[in-house]
Amino acid sequence: MSSQEKPALIGAGPLAGLGAFTIWGIFGLYFKMVSFAVPLEILSHRIIWSAVLTFAMIFALGRRKQLWVLISSAKTLGLLFLSSLLVAGNWVIYIWAVNSGNALEASLGYYIMPLIMLILARIFFAEKLNRIQILSVGICAIGVINLLVFYGQLPWIALSLSSLFGFYGVIRKFVPADPIAGLFVECALITPIALGYMIWLSGQGGMAFGHTGTTNDLLLVGLGVCTTVPLVLFAYAARNMKFSVLGLMQYLNPTLQFFVAVLVFGETFTSAHMVTYGLVWFGLGIFTWDNFRTARKNRRNS
Repeated sequence: MSSQEKPALIGAGPLAGLGAFTIWGIFGLYFKMVSFAVPLEILSHRIIWSAVLTFAMIFALGRRKQLWVLISSAKTLGLLFLSSLLVAGNWVIYIWAVNSGNALEASLGYYIMPLIMLILARIFFAEKLNRIQILSVGICAIGVINLLVFYGQLPWIALSLSSLFGFYGVIRKFVPADPIAGLFVECALITPIALGYMIWLSGQGGMAFGHTGTTNDLLLVGLGVCTTVPLVLFAYAARNMKFSVLGLMQYLNPTLQFFVAVLVFGETFTSAHMVTYGLVWFGLGIFTWDNFRTARKNRRNS
């Protein structure tokens, strides 16, 4: 192995990427720990404490200029408000899925997300799909239809998670914001909604924060750290390693979610799930192989 290859394998970039996807993959364990609160309160804490933490990081890391660029444009604020609603929807569905015994289906959503984004890229950015990519999408679609036939309903959790985050990615492509400043603005824009809900919930006597002990309060505050840290690690990894490798690494997230759901939460993995996951993994395998094949061809032609 040459000296030039070693940094790509053992450098800080890949370690940051592994850290980000590992945290995302086992995040369900944390949501189980805070299941004493209702999903919307968990979401509200995630929004509020993420806003507090990212605001502090903006000043600590000297990102005030990047923040000013975002808040000085009404159009940008409008797009980030829309993206904040989409990502909040993704968050609350995942929180609910984990705490209602549907973490397995949630992992399916993150497996099919790359292919959902492939479809959205064709719709919004006129990016052409080659035959292999179309085949990959078709195989995964058959997997989804299999669950529809077996259970008599679409796997709406998986489709909602992947679609919401896919549209979130579309909007963020129009707003190439600094990740920390961007997350702060998104959380700050919907913090009033989160605070309003918390005030209402407190008035109803249903709020866990401040009523279930100091340890539980700290766990709810920690949601901000668990939200912000993997995003920062991912942003660092994206700047310091090959994007193709980072793309392959992203499958660590739903794979860990899958094992947590089955082995830790004890959710049932039926024969229908086996067929669907088999088809999705096969489709993703073809999709990944095509990406590497195209990347090698581009390197040879460059």
